[in-house]
Amino acid sequence: MGPDVLYGDNIQRAKTAHFEECEKNEFVTSDCKRYLEPGNTYLDPEDKMEPVMETGTSMIVEQAIPIVTISMGSGSPGCEETNSCYIPYNMEISSGTTVTWINADNAAHTVTSGTVNGGPDGLFDSSIIAMNSEFSYKFAESGTYDYYCIVHPWMTGIVTV
Repeated sequence: MGPDVLYGDNIQRAKTAHFEECEKNEFVTSDCKRYLEPGNTYLDPEDKMEPVMETGTSMIVEQAIPIVTISMGSGSPGCEETNSCYIPYNMEISSGTTVTWINADNAAHTVTSGTVNGGPDGLFDSSIIAMNSEFSYKFAESGTYDYYCIVHPWMTGIVTV
C-alpha cells in the first residue's frame, strides 16, 4: 500500500471522527452545520429540511418538508403488491403543505394526479422526472388526491390533506 493511500485513509478517518463528534453534539457548531446542507448525503430523503421564518419573529427555524420517494426498482412490476412504488404510499399532510417527490429509481417516472382507470385529472403533472430529480406540488385544499405514473401505471399513491 502506497503512502498516498495511507494519507487518504487518514484524511477519511479524521473526517469520520469529526462527523461523529458533530452528530453527538446535534450539529450545533458552525463547522458541523455543513453536514445538514442540501446536497449532503447525511440526511435521508425523509429528513429534508427547509429554513422558514416563524410568524411575528425574526428567528429562523427548520421545518421538515414532506418527501415521497419514488423507490428503486419501481420501474418494474412488483412494488404495487406492497404499496412501495411511492414511499410513503399515502402521505398525510395539512392544507397549504408542499409535497416533494424524489426519484430514487434509475428509470424515469411521472407524478400525475388522477387514476389509471380515469386518467389524469389535470390538477398536477410532473412530466418526466429523471433519476435523482424531484417534483413539488402545494396542496391548498383538503381532500384525497390519487396519483400515478403514466409511464408505469402500476405505480400509484395517495396524498390525504
